[in-house]
Amino acid sequence: MNVTASERAALVAELFGDGAIPAAARERLLRTRDVAVLFQVSERTVAEWARRGRIPSVRTPGGHRRYPADQIMSLLAGSRESLADATQPPPV
Repeated sequence: MNVTASERAALVAELFGDGAIPAAARERLLRTRDVAVLFQVSERTVAEWARRGRIPSVRTPGGHRRYPADQIMSLLAGSRESLADATQPPPV
């Protein structure tokens, strides 16, 4: 997967904007590639997460997976908070 930083930044800006979940995102379904770009993992990893039930997904009539944008945004925000907590030095 050859994704530029600008592609990821554009997708993050579109979904998160000012930090609030836009009304349109509540209805939007993301493709596997979009989720992979957001989490900076491979598409195969995203599909495996969905198969194991780690991230929510729905199937299209054609069998493709789609991911609810609002739920993916919540997971991404949670993973950012976890990462921030993990990089903080322990209180003294």
